[in-house]
Amino acid sequence: MIFSLFLEDEKATERFGEDFALALEKGNLVTLEGDLGTGKTSLSRSIVRTLADDDGMDVPSPTFTLVQVYDMPKFSLTHADLYRINEPEEIDELGFEEAREAGVVLVEWPEKAQGELGKADFAIFLEHQGNGRKITIEAEGRAADRLQRSLEIREFLKSNHRGNFKRRYFTGDASARSYEIIYGKDGHEILMNAPAMEMPEQSGQSYGKIAHLATSVSQFVGVDRLILKNGFVAPKILAQDLKNGLLITDDLGRDGVLDEERKPIENRYIESGKLLSSFHQKEWPKHQKFDDLTLDIPAYDRSVLQAEVSLLLDWYLPYSTGRNASHSLKEEFHRQWEPFFEIFEQAERSFVMRDYHSPNIIWRENEQGLKKIGLIDFQDGQIGPTAYDVVSLAQDARVAISRSLEERIIKAYCDERKKGARIFDEEQFKLVYAIAGAQRVSKILGIFVRLDKRDGKPAYLKHLPHCRDYLKRNLEHPALSSLRQFYIASKLVEE
Repeated sequence: MIFSLFLEDEKATERFGEDFALALEKGNLVTLEGDLGTGKTSLSRSIVRTLADDDGMDVPSPTFTLVQVYDMPKFSLTHADLYRINEPEEIDELGFEEAREAGVVLVEWPEKAQGELGKADFAIFLEHQGNGRKITIEAEGRAADRLQRSLEIREFLKSNHRGNFKRRYFTGDASARSYEIIYGKDGHEILMNAPAMEMPEQSGQSYGKIAHLATSVSQFVGVDRLILKNGFVAPKILAQDLKNGLLITDDLGRDGVLDEERKPIENRYIESGKLLSSFHQKEWPKHQKFDDLTLDIPAYDRSVLQAEVSLLLDWYLPYSTGRNASHSLKEEFHRQWEPFFEIFEQAERSFVMRDYHSPNIIWRENEQGLKKIGLIDFQDGQIGPTAYDVVSLAQDARVAISRSLEERIIKAYCDERKKGARIFDEEQFKLVYAIAGAQRVSKILGIFVRLDKRDGKPAYLKHLPHCRDYLKRNLEHPALSSLRQFYIASKLVEE
């Protein structure tokens, strides 16, 4: 695929550098060709500063040093200038192969290598045109798709009076979604990049479809409106392109429920538990029609539950024991779960956010009451047991929650529920909590291994120890004794 753009001045070159930088990913090789004075250094500087999130960063030309290495928040960037290379064989001494494994390699004057670099993911050509410069980029496959998407984002910004806004990478999650911070003269906002997505499983079926995961940004928008209507804090949507999966929202802040060492701030977890009590007093429609979209909130039903717990056998069991699940083991596994799925489906229900835990809770210190907590990442929500989100919080998958803090969160939630108008059965709640907890952490153990093995995201494996501990806690409930014995016998949990 060939991209061709006219950059009218230095500012346009800088903006394109931002757009291009945000299309890069680890392993990319970028070559940059053009005569002297066509803007190679200016473009390189913009790319480096964008990835470093530092507008004042000194980015010297590596003409004399040949190579300059930058450690960036996402990956390293190796900036090379081959103008002074005498023989192509000298390339081997520069360590480009290792550099690509660690990050991105950006090479000026690649023609001096005489083919020794291999095929570039992005081949950029710059030339003078009138008072500006013409830039042509050759890219294929995933690289071309990522650049196309980044350019679409710039067009989205232009169509919403933000064409000159500065773009910076913010964060990504375990899905295909990513986020940027966009800066204008009056402040900053959040850009949500949520292309339509599918999550194919080994069987060839879509896990995302079975588990009712949102495949369109419209689901986020609809749920967001309901949350705001019910008096809770969620991002305010300032601009949207539902068809292309792009949103601009306000920024709820950076403070969360973890301290600088990523340990739980106990009072914030407890207050987050109390918020759920208020959340579960509200009415949450299964169907809501808006002028621009129709929201249907699916039920957290048996098909979802079965698909989720199956991840434990499909991914975690082979990882932890070195063996695949036999047909008979799978049959017995699902037979053991059936009576608990029945209880799960009959439990007290509400809107379940599904991932109500530390990455998705914003703490707003200067606010009061329900306004103190901001909610994000709720697009996969379903109508399910009220206990589920309490488990998500009190057994946070991303951080080790002690047994004592878990008990305090549960108590705070239950005490608040008893004050509400909705009838609350604490004993039944604790049974459903244990079932939902065992089901959820079985799913999560499988997902974290899948993120490593399938998606190349090994960082999630560090959470396995405390998730195993959560599983043991849940299986301690007397009603789950038969399931506990099965998990022990099947080597799914230690005795």
